Amino acid sequence: MGISSFLKNLIHTNSQDENFIANADFEGIRFTIAQDSFEACKNNQGSNWLLHQFVCFQTLVEQGYAKALVNGFFVPSESVVLLDQDSRALLDLAPHFKGHYLCQVKGLTSNKTFSVQIIPISSSAEKIHFYDIKGPLLQVTRTESYLLSPAELIAFHGLIAHQELSIIEKTEHINLQLVAELQRAKQKGMKIDLSHFNDLMIYQPDKISVSAAQMDDGSLMLIPSFGTGASPVDINNRLGQLPDNEHKATLRVGKQIILLNEERLKATDEIISNRHIPKKQVNAFLEAPGAFLDAALVDLDTGFSIRVKGAGEFTYLNMGETDALDIDWFSQTDVLLNAGHLQKILTTQEDIDHFQELYKKAKEIGSKEIIFNSKRIDISDNNKIDHAVRAIISDLSSKQSDEAEPIEQSEASESKRSVIDIDEIEAVNHKLQEQIDTPQDQDVIDYSVYPRSPFAHQKDGIEWLLELTNKALMGSSDESDQITGALLADDMGLGKTYMILISISEMYKKAEQEEKICKPILIVAPLSLLENWEDELSKTFSKSPFDDVVVLQSARDLKQYKVDGAGNETRQNIIDGEVLPMDAIKYSLKIGQYFGPERLDMPKRLVLTTYHALRDYQFSLCRIDWGYVIFDEAQNIKNPNTLQTRAAKGLKADFKILATGTPVENNLGDFWCLMDTAQPGLLGSWSFFRDKYIKPINSAAADNLNSIRNKVGKQLRDDVGRFMLRRLKEDNLKGLPEKRLFSGVECKEILEWNYMDSLASTMTSLQLERYNDVIDDFSIISETKTKKGHALSVLIKLRELSLHPNLQDENQLFSDNKSEALSFIKQSAKLDVILLLLEQIMQRNEKVIIFLINKKLQRSLKIWLEKIYKITISIINGDTKAVSNKDSSMTRKGLIDRFQQAEGFGVIIMSPIAAGVGLTVTGANNVIHLERHWNPAKEAQATDRVYRIGQQKEVNVYIPIAHHPERTSFDVNLDRLLSQKSNLKDAVVSPQIVSAEDMKGLFVINE
Repeated sequence: MGISSFLKNLIHTNSQDENFIANADFEGIRFTIAQDSFEACKNNQGSNWLLHQFVCFQTLVEQGYAKALVNGFFVPSESVVLLDQDSRALLDLAPHFKGHYLCQVKGLTSNKTFSVQIIPISSSAEKIHFYDIKGPLLQVTRTESYLLSPAELIAFHGLIAHQELSIIEKTEHINLQLVAELQRAKQKGMKIDLSHFNDLMIYQPDKISVSAAQMDDGSLMLIPSFGTGASPVDINNRLGQLPDNEHKATLRVGKQIILLNEERLKATDEIISNRHIPKKQVNAFLEAPGAFLDAALVDLDTGFSIRVKGAGEFTYLNMGETDALDIDWFSQTDVLLNAGHLQKILTTQEDIDHFQELYKKAKEIGSKEIIFNSKRIDISDNNKIDHAVRAIISDLSSKQSDEAEPIEQSEASESKRSVIDIDEIEAVNHKLQEQIDTPQDQDVIDYSVYPRSPFAHQKDGIEWLLELTNKALMGSSDESDQITGALLADDMGLGKTYMILISISEMYKKAEQEEKICKPILIVAPLSLLENWEDELSKTFSKSPFDDVVVLQSARDLKQYKVDGAGNETRQNIIDGEVLPMDAIKYSLKIGQYFGPERLDMPKRLVLTTYHALRDYQFSLCRIDWGYVIFDEAQNIKNPNTLQTRAAKGLKADFKILATGTPVENNLGDFWCLMDTAQPGLLGSWSFFRDKYIKPINSAAADNLNSIRNKVGKQLRDDVGRFMLRRLKEDNLKGLPEKRLFSGVECKEILEWNYMDSLASTMTSLQLERYNDVIDDFSIISETKTKKGHALSVLIKLRELSLHPNLQDENQLFSDNKSEALSFIKQSAKLDVILLLLEQIMQRNEKVIIFLINKKLQRSLKIWLEKIYKITISIINGDTKAVSNKDSSMTRKGLIDRFQQAEGFGVIIMSPIAAGVGLTVTGANNVIHLERHWNPAKEAQATDRVYRIGQQKEVNVYIPIAHHPERTSFDVNLDRLLSQKSNLKDAVVSPQIVSAEDMKGLFVINE
């Protein structure tokens, strides 16, 4: 039974139980209950159903998506529409509307009587003329309502705002702005027919720049550029539409409508009034355009980095073979197949899973084709692809795991993406090593001015960074020999953040001594680490070297520096195969002298942002002349086929620092991509790199594979030389407490792991019965079905059953008291083990992190352990807010701080995916990996949240294992695979992720 069906049945079953009552209005939904029941929930009491709802709301509050009320919670419309399927079912929210919409337009946009009506059309093709919008709900009748999607919310709320205007306020500009909102909703996935506005695009330029055309007599004609992709010739032919003595204007260029407010119209008029530059003044204009045009009106800033050519449509880099055993890379063929061929190509569930993963990534970056099983597949028509995949899934099997759900329409409707168009460096630059190996005198650093004294390895790291920075600033007569960056690949917990901040401070001091401008600094980091950087600033400096700090993220300062009405920069209007010149690119951030003191790129400013913001605002960020650009957890740009990686390569900076404790997360292609971002040309092109370093690994015999991988890794490290700094905690933090690793499996291959008998438990009763049922069902599959394709979905079930036998039947997880909580925990062999561990940890008065991925078990385990130990337990997963704003009180860091500051025994539940990087939790010295991550590097990152500078106690890492009484269990096989994937830490080569093929190898019926 699916979770939605189960929960609906449960609501009916528990009709006598009290529930939160939902009341929707325009702002959102208020969920309330009686005051005494609300107080009971606070004390972890009340009915099962009510308590699980309460925990869900409480988690939303901690994540910043809801507000607590006196007797309930308020969830804004914008948060309600983003809830996942399980949360929607738990809160008994209405389903999504399954039909589509028709936009009915009356009148011209130039008329005061212009109006729009959105008509829902049901799946049975019936038009719904009478309905009401209550916040996030489409109310059809008193008993029939539907939850809006995020895109639908944009459309309906925009329409309501327009309808509330008086007839006098409905100018052509206002009317066209409504159409622009509807177009944005459609781009985000709303299935709506906009009638004649389907092809007519509305633009509101955030700035006006200038392009120039050379005339036959050698003079220049200046033409306004609005950043819409329209050609200068087309724009010039339409300038006669602009009215005289008006404050606003509408310019129609082909199938575009450009809205000019008063400020943008003044800038346009400034260019038109000075449009002719005589031949004798052309050179003067090119050298100093500000002498001819008012820079306060017209954006005259130009220039990207040396690699940037403009903006183009994204195309995949064909990687060919890598050294990762989990990925099948194939060469491109000449035949381009379409959706109609998928039926013959996707023949197993494994094929579908792999295809959907590639397809989703391709859509995110706007690629029009992918390579799958040696075949080129055209994916430009999302609707046809989605329909074909759904049909194949329906035919293949009715039993689908969560990972194999059909692709959502909202994802399929993403518009194509544009990206910074960069030059690829083909040749290896051997001169770079000569430059970096040349000795250079270093200024002596006075560390007494800083509150914290560095460790010896940190002093070395700071000197290394400053030496490379100084050589980069010296420049080179040959741009191809320019030193541009390096890879700081120190092990996790060695203080990379501290080293980087001190280096920036010292660089600023030198610039001021030489009377040079202290350029702005950009730090790009995962969302969860932005607060960490702010916190480190206060710890590192008594007086900050920065004039101010800007957090360029939606919950913080992005709105202040975003141009009014501007959208996502990676959705430029690019014609197939075209590269937009810089003056035709539409920018979204306040960059350059045009914006004066409101500009983002101010000297001595530290800008903190995320990889997603870098992706979305790459064109603006790539125009800024940065001092340092730092990529924290730089493995986020390890894949050349992502928009954020291309943006990272296009950023212009004196020096780029890529900081990561895992320079190779999956395969050596990761390392090449990082070095190509930091120092282009050092390792040559991808094809050169693949031939030199990867082919020897792929051609190695199986019994010699690990030896060859280590040999190649060390050779690669030698070739990179001083462009990478890589040190290990064990070698550089002699005072760090001991780390002890315990497992419920005897592992002779890795000596550092210790077998602990109490961590090994055997499945019994219901858990064993259901585990065996899954295996038995698999073994009797008819010969007409494909076992190979079915194995992956079976493994997912075994993974869940190894955690708890009732994850698919959540009513069996509800507990009213401590006794029931203990009973449910003891149904799982693994959970029973952690009770013993927690008792020991409590006796030692210590804290523990439980790493767990499954969200349903996260929520249930929190309730159970709170009933047993009478403590407050927080959950940190991918939904937990990472950056605070005015409306949210608890972020990931805030929850961790509360956990660490509490006295004595404490438990926190984390997802290794969400909390696996950057966060420091040295208040805990115990780690339990209840659910293993497929990638050993990710698991090591999670462990090192506690094992880093600042840890005072011995660290204990526990791996509980669920055994089968007769067969080799899922847990045991997975542990063996993860052990085999781990290689020497001091080589460039890092652990390999467990692959789909490896997973299928786990499935052993008898042994």
